[in-house]
Amino acid sequence: MKNKPLKDLKQEFIRQNIKAVTFDIDGVIIPVGTFLRENIDGTELTIKTHKLSAKMLEMILELKKHFWVNFSSGRSLLYLQSMLNDILWDRVSLTAENGNFILMNGEVRQLAKYDQNYFQKLTNIRNDLKKLKAKKPEMVYGFEPKHVILTVHTASQMPEVKEIVKKHDKEKELYCLWTSEGYDIGHKKTNKNTALQYLVKKLKIKPKQMITTGNNQNDKEMLDFGIGVSVDPAQVSAPYAIQKKEGELGGEILAEYLLSAKKKYRKHMY
Repeated sequence: MKNKPLKDLKQEFIRQNIKAVTFDIDGVIIPVGTFLRENIDGTELTIKTHKLSAKMLEMILELKKHFWVNFSSGRSLLYLQSMLNDILWDRVSLTAENGNFILMNGEVRQLAKYDQNYFQKLTNIRNDLKKLKAKKPEMVYGFEPKHVILTVHTASQMPEVKEIVKKHDKEKELYCLWTSEGYDIGHKKTNKNTALQYLVKKLKIKPKQMITTGNNQNDKEMLDFGIGVSVDPAQVSAPYAIQKKEGELGGEILAEYLLSAKKKYRKHMY
């Protein structure tokens, strides 16, 4: 059964079994909504995003006393480090670019390797997307800086983006996922699950000793890996779900629920 209410994830089970929690970022612990604008020649780039609420910062600092806390995102590692600087470093890891990188215990690891052909393919796709931006600057906002995946921000879904990827990807080895703000383009062999497999080995725990969260299709593999909690079940299913409500963040509700299991916070009515 999918999308069971969070209250069905018994707090006694959490106390006895859960050792780690992975929070997705956008739409889970911060509101969705990144402002990105890049000029046509790529010499000027402006990015603005939301930050953690004071309440969530406080809860994460408390959560670290009881669980290993991991953050997973399609964003770059440097961007995550800057965004989450107030809650680093002890008992925290950052997994970036859809499972390609992890920062843990003071060490950065690239978890998947790619050959020159892969990077040339991304370059060719980027060049065509730049031409699309020149034709439709009101639709294509620009590129988010990344190391091994390509992220282009757009005003809405654009079939042209997928057509460009298909044109250069004869081997069908790439994904092209709509993120609600643009498209992530990368190799199918790597996803957010990749970093979680590495993490549980390092922590010497089992997947089912980790709660994972997500709100979009690019979180599917991650939600299937641990004990998944979707915060937008209309977009992606998981064993458990927190129904999406305007003005509420599912990650904050989950954090409060985990802490209430440790009897540190007053119970929320779920």
